[in-house]
Amino acid sequence: MPQHILIACMPKSGSTFLSTAVAFSAKLKRVDLVPDYGRREQELCEIRMVENAGLDYVAQHHIRHSQWSEKLCRDYGVCVVVLIRSLFDVVVSLRDHVRRESPVCSMFYLEKKHVDRSNSDIERMVATLAIPWYVNFYMGWRGKRDARIVLYEDLIAAPEKTVCDILDYAGIAVRDEQVAAGVARASTGGGARLNVGVAGRGRSLDPGTVSLIMDMLAMYPEIADDPYVRMMKLQADAILASSSKTASAPMPVAAARPAVRHVRGPFPQRAARYLRRKSRMLGKPRNQFFAWGLLIFALLYCTFFYDFIPDNTILGRLDDVLTATVCAFVAGKLLTRVHIRRVPIVAARQAPAETVTP
Repeated sequence: MPQHILIACMPKSGSTFLSTAVAFSAKLKRVDLVPDYGRREQELCEIRMVENAGLDYVAQHHIRHSQWSEKLCRDYGVCVVVLIRSLFDVVVSLRDHVRRESPVCSMFYLEKKHVDRSNSDIERMVATLAIPWYVNFYMGWRGKRDARIVLYEDLIAAPEKTVCDILDYAGIAVRDEQVAAGVARASTGGGARLNVGVAGRGRSLDPGTVSLIMDMLAMYPEIADDPYVRMMKLQADAILASSSKTASAPMPVAAARPAVRHVRGPFPQRAARYLRRKSRMLGKPRNQFFAWGLLIFALLYCTFFYDFIPDNTILGRLDDVLTATVCAFVAGKLLTRVHIRRVPIVAARQAPAETVTP
């Protein structure tokens, strides 16, 4: 009977590395059980499951629990492994992902124009918009008897043991040396992406972001004693305690003022930034239509020989200059109807001392 494994995983939880290591260790084929990715939720496609039913495979998808997905896995003999990770570490890892790779994902909506913000702002966005998906993911899978939960932290600490436990759970017999070779191959040349591959990256989060995440988990008091939630509480206490110690320590005089420097950068970078800023100031599409219409009219008027004042007379070019000037002025007004609201930066020395936080 063919062996099927589905790794239902939190995004940025090492799932590519884990699925690759499992595939190499047990000689399984890596397959996709969804028709597309991008902003689409990675719900199982029964057509794909039928197509791959005769193969020994492992698939990894960011799929939340549903009765339909559970039924498909049961009908097609798919063993489900649920991979989870500390939500604090996820926020930092997902922040790096949307900056370095792509802002397109299925858990929340983000575009390229959003990723130029500060680290703390993006982390706050991730915690506010994406972490509810993660909480939904965990709450759906945590109590299912037909699913084995695996921690990212355990995978990083002991990858060979984690792979052995998964294969044992799936009923696939492999030798220890096969697993060691499979993990080594996935780590070195298997195309798996483990990125930083460390636990505890969330220690740098702002206390407000940490509290926001813990408030979401507190909405479910029945899971207060859940091992995963207890781990999150311990991590939150450590982060908040560390930040309170840092806040109570006196700041050096040199560090008391925010280090705000306006770096001009190379000309292409400045030009791109200028064009980006101007493009955000454009008015409504209707205004743009009229503005470009005026500019085209001015161009045609200046090139037409027999206009209001023929060009072969003494004042023949005066009306051309006036028409072009008026049209350009009105077009400029139409294209700058919407202005960016700028918040002035107040120097630290102008603010009361008690309002300055590290």
